[in-house]
Amino acid sequence: MKRLAVIIVSLVAAASAVAAQELARTSVAPTVDGIAAAGEYPTWLERSDIRVGLSLSADGSTLYAAVDAPTAGWVAVGLGSLRMDGAYFVLAYVDAGGAFVSEETGYGRSHRPNADKRLKARAVREANGRTTLEFAVPAVGLADGTSLEALFAYGRKDDRVSKHVRYVAFELPIAGR
Repeated sequence: MKRLAVIIVSLVAAASAVAAQELARTSVAPTVDGIAAAGEYPTWLERSDIRVGLSLSADGSTLYAAVDAPTAGWVAVGLGSLRMDGAYFVLAYVDAGGAFVSEETGYGRSHRPNADKRLKARAVREANGRTTLEFAVPAVGLADGTSLEALFAYGRKDDRVSKHVRYVAFELPIAGR
């Protein structure tokens, strides 16, 4: 019983830490190079071995995102929803042919390539058993309200269709709103 109480307190503390975070604005844009460097993103979260960096431009027009996971497979960021359905996704991996980045839309529990290409910048890198995706996208329709809803996931294969090994979802209030 004591162990259960400790687990519950730990989960509540973890949820509170995420709730206390905000999507911060910055006047210095992150460098979209596939390396999420320390201090590059003013909002930094880590859950279930997925590391996430987020930043909103000072004028609120551009959203910068980074996801880093312990995989030699794919990583993905879903924006605008806490569920796959309806989310705007950026999915990426590195294979023998080089870097692959795809913009997708969630449909039910799946996703399809998007005809609408929104990315302003993108980079993906695989090193030391980790894959890192960074990108910049217009914030309109994604982070132009009072909060950002986002999903982050990774898989073990270099493809865009295998099921995720792990995922996390966050809703972050936007600083200054």
